[in-house]
Amino acid sequence: MIFLLFIIIPIIEISIFITVGSNIGVLNTIAIILITALVGIFLVRRRGLSLLFNARQNMSEGMMPTEEIKGGIFLLVSGLLLITPGFFTDFVGFAVFLKPVQDFIAFRAKNYFVSRTRRY
Repeated sequence: MIFLLFIIIPIIEISIFITVGSNIGVLNTIAIILITALVGIFLVRRRGLSLLFNARQNMSEGMMPTEEIKGGIFLLVSGLLLITPGFFTDFVGFAVFLKPVQDFIAFRAKNYFVSRTRRY
C-alpha cells in the first residue's frame, strides 16, 4: 500500500506541475510553490510554539498534554507535506493543518485501532 503511494503521489504531482506550468508559466509555478512552502513554515512554526507553550502549562498543572501531543503529531505531518514541493502535497498539508480535519482523522484512527484490538 505504501509502495503504491510512492508511485501514485509523484505521478499526481508531475501531472499537476505540467498542467499548471503550461497555463501560468514555469516561473509563476515555481513562485507559487516557494510561497506555499514559506507560508506553511510560518504557520507550522506559530502553531508549534503555541502547542509547546500549552503543553508546558498543562504539565505544570499536573495534566497530561494529550491534545498537544496529538496536535504535534499532526503538525509534524502537515509540516513535512507543506515543505515537500507540489500542489497536491500542499493541499493535503494545509488540510491536515486544520483542526476539524485533525479531529476527523483522529476519530477514524481511534475507531480503526479499537476495532482491531477487540477481535478475538
